[in-house]
Amino acid sequence: MRFRQLAMFAIMVIGSVTTANARYTETMDANGLEKNAVSDYGLTNDEAKNNQSDILQRAIDDVAAAGGGRLLIPKGTYRFAQIRLKSNVHLLIEKNTVIKPYWPAGEKTVVFELDAERPRQKKKITLEQEKAFIENVSIRGLGGRWIIDYSDRERASGEGVRGILAKMVRNFLIADLDVKDNYSVYCGITLTPMQTESETKDWPVSRATDGTVRNCRIFNASPGYGLTQLHGAQSVHFQDLYAEGGVTLRLETGAVGDKTAVYDITGKNIVSENGRCAVMLGPHSAMNGVVKIDGVKSISSTFAVTIGKGGVKEAELKHNPDATDGVFAKGSYVKSVHAVFGNHAQVKTHDFLSVPEEYRDDLDLRWENKFFEGAVHWRSDGHDGRSLQGHR
Repeated sequence: MRFRQLAMFAIMVIGSVTTANARYTETMDANGLEKNAVSDYGLTNDEAKNNQSDILQRAIDDVAAAGGGRLLIPKGTYRFAQIRLKSNVHLLIEKNTVIKPYWPAGEKTVVFELDAERPRQKKKITLEQEKAFIENVSIRGLGGRWIIDYSDRERASGEGVRGILAKMVRNFLIADLDVKDNYSVYCGITLTPMQTESETKDWPVSRATDGTVRNCRIFNASPGYGLTQLHGAQSVHFQDLYAEGGVTLRLETGAVGDKTAVYDITGKNIVSENGRCAVMLGPHSAMNGVVKIDGVKSISSTFAVTIGKGGVKEAELKHNPDATDGVFAKGSYVKSVHAVFGNHAQVKTHDFLSVPEEYRDDLDLRWENKFFEGAVHWRSDGHDGRSLQGHR
């Protein structure tokens, strides 16, 4: 009964919240099928001792086969990886539930995938399998925020993790998520296109489409990554996002792959603290559509907003010799920007000279890949410039 009341409340709240930028259309039926992953399928709150991905995937498949519905995950601590959502299935995860990724050493993984199922080997994928997509799905909190936690893993070469990867999906909601990071490779939430040699302009879906990402946060993110990364997305709204470290909303497209681009993207209330920046626009070689961001706050981050010029990377030229410098379409803007001074930013090496000289003696950065975080001891060396003496 408690879960049904929470689920009904969640439906009423979602139904009552509308904004001019809302892209996800609610399809969760208050009178539809409802299943409980614990009581109906045997999921166990075992403090993440065992990988229970098979149990949760079986539950999702079962709900999808019945035409869709709500699947409730009661409060607990679980371990999952490569959970694939199916059309018309809505995951409702109870407040303070902790999900830890099943992540073997030396590997890369993702916890939740919003994408159609297809063969892992690209050579075996048919055109129809490439064009396949899922729709009308959501992952959201039930009564409050839920957590993906990989803060206990140290960053290691060859490893990486994403909390949620959205690819060939239409009409989706990602909400109420806290990611506890530890400088890992990849962003907590990534939206990407289908990379294919086929022409996709006439496909109904070729990337994450018609979605909303809201009320999500990440903590202790790497400066090279952050909360959200958009390689490819169409008509997606981002609202009330926060990142401690890294980049909160990262629209870096066209680095490698000619299908990477974003179109009709909106954002509201994007906040960065002790990181690199709140909003990053980097077109590389992608011909992007319009991006409209209203409401940006940076607290002790290197920048509030960074907008890079187009430029084709060498790796992309090898793949696509005809690539040209990318852009964001006319009409794009970032407005209502508020920057708050602080001294705990993550500073990329080539940005260090932008730090006002009067503050350099107060810095005490440590080295992290291409970035300094915290502070660096700065001194004049009496020669052609200044040298860095940082903690490594």
